[in-house]
Amino acid sequence: MKKKLIFILSILIFISCDTASVDLDDENYVFDGRGGVKCKVNDNLLKPSVVTSPGARSVWFSLAEYDDLNRMYLSFSNRGQSPDFIDQFVTIEITGISTTTSMVGNIYNLGDEPNQGEYSIDTASSVYKTNEIYFGTLEILYHDIDNFILGGRFEFDAVNEDGEIIEIREGEFDLKYL
Repeated sequence: MKKKLIFILSILIFISCDTASVDLDDENYVFDGRGGVKCKVNDNLLKPSVVTSPGARSVWFSLAEYDDLNRMYLSFSNRGQSPDFIDQFVTIEITGISTTTSMVGNIYNLGDEPNQGEYSIDTASSVYKTNEIYFGTLEILYHDIDNFILGGRFEFDAVNEDGEIIEIREGEFDLKYL
């Protein structure tokens, strides 16, 4: 009986986890680096999957120097619903960022490399990328240098090799970086 009760409580706790509570439309929202990330893909809400495996994660976020450029990398995935479990990924890469001066108010254009947005389904089976025709922006709304917190909004259009267009809208993030 105890095992069943513990199992049921574990399931309830697992189900009640909210992986993307960031809500920049709420005027009382407080950036704390734990709000997560979310966006709409063709008007369907996409949040990172809840991950329970040790060491696994569904959000990757870093600000680091790479190839002599300061870069920001933001990516998150969702494994989809049973029985299909179709993986979806949203990825944004930005160069020319700063970890030592505030980036609040900076708007980065997402087009061709090195600043780009990407959406993919089932990893490589269908990849949509920004370019000079299909593009978007990422805006920094909050930057706490001392506590390594960055928050903002993003949106972009991206196209695959068959000319199909995907719309990423209402993207929001509130994350900690190292």
